[in-house]
Amino acid sequence: MAGQSTAGQHRHSSFTSTIATVVLALAFCAGFAASAPPPGDQQCLACHQSEALVKPLADGDSLSLHISGGEFAKSVHSAFGCKSCHRDIDPARHPASASIASKRDFSIERAKVCSGCHSEQYHQWERGVHAALVRAGNPVAPLCTSCHSPHAVMRGAAQAMDTVPCQTCHGAIFTAYASSIHGVLRAGGVTQAPLCFACHGAHDVKVASAGEGLRDACLSCHSEAIARHQTWLPNTTLHFQMISCPVCHAPKAQRTVDLVLYDSTSQADASMPMGVPEFENRSGANASGLGSAALFELLRKLNGSGASSKTSIRGHLDVRTGVEAHQLVPASMAISDCNTCHKTGADAFQSVTVSVAGPGGIPIRYDVNKNVLNSAFSIESISGFYAIGATRITLLDVLLILALLGGFGIPALHLIVRWLSKQPAKRDDNEQRQG
Repeated sequence: MAGQSTAGQHRHSSFTSTIATVVLALAFCAGFAASAPPPGDQQCLACHQSEALVKPLADGDSLSLHISGGEFAKSVHSAFGCKSCHRDIDPARHPASASIASKRDFSIERAKVCSGCHSEQYHQWERGVHAALVRAGNPVAPLCTSCHSPHAVMRGAAQAMDTVPCQTCHGAIFTAYASSIHGVLRAGGVTQAPLCFACHGAHDVKVASAGEGLRDACLSCHSEAIARHQTWLPNTTLHFQMISCPVCHAPKAQRTVDLVLYDSTSQADASMPMGVPEFENRSGANASGLGSAALFELLRKLNGSGASSKTSIRGHLDVRTGVEAHQLVPASMAISDCNTCHKTGADAFQSVTVSVAGPGGIPIRYDVNKNVLNSAFSIESISGFYAIGATRITLLDVLLILALLGGFGIPALHLIVRWLSKQPAKRDDNEQRQG
């Protein structure tokens, strides 16, 4: 009986083991079938999985045609198959011998294919700075496939710090961001902390430093900032209008007075002036930058006869580079000492630039001699953000006071002259009535 029991247990164990093996095999096959591409795609990958597969281009370069089957199987596009994007390929006549001019031409042409399914995102891209750079002929401006590898698009990749595509082109800025308060919080799991697209947009990428975009980007999250600053910062509204947030919240940055050419008709930053030597040939400026007379002459040229709009200069206090704009520190470490800027010889007034809007609104800056801030020619240039006594520039204080007195004094003098001229006439009338 004992022997029969042992044999029965052995047969039961063998049967259980066999069933387990079959189940595991079926599970493996099911998993393989789920990840394996459909037969049509397998036919494509039979050739395109080869890393040696390349196509010679007309410019002498070569285009890699390699596709990783494993990455494609995990991508969001795998469910749609090769044919959904490559409808121009006829399998019966493939490979085709059509000529491709260059990698760039190929990428521009293939980006149009993306619009077939992603029309909304494509139209957003067309309104952004990246498309503006493409239209301007920039050879490295991002297209759809620059940020989204078409055969390995992974859901959520753009929302993770280690896979966000922006760092591919903006490496220095991303490094600055990663060590900033925003980057540290994001890396620590605070998903509310902004990543690139939160301030710049995902597809309709904007230049935050253009116009009032930077201030608005900050206030979109820090909506309470103005109210909190009003408890201690005089002229809070003026500071927010004329001073960018990184000026105080990136304390190690080099600050600069940026004189922005402004189109009063379109109420936007003026674009690159045509026919103005100072902008078409940078050598027109001396070693220390445009002088006050040159700046005055520039405005005169832009507003000469036949000008369709009025160009003025709006002064802003900003940081020098995009890298510095991302070196943000916690609020407790931000500059809060007014003397940092409001003292004689403040560092913030030792660097002066004049800027115009390039493609997509990207500010293009030219150095200006810092002495323009002490010149009578510059009263109009900086009157928008300069407050008498604010920077301890005595000469400019005097010039602005004289300008104000002149503005009020001339109309007052005119009224006095008119009043005096009427007095003899009134006396003559009175004498005639008395006579």
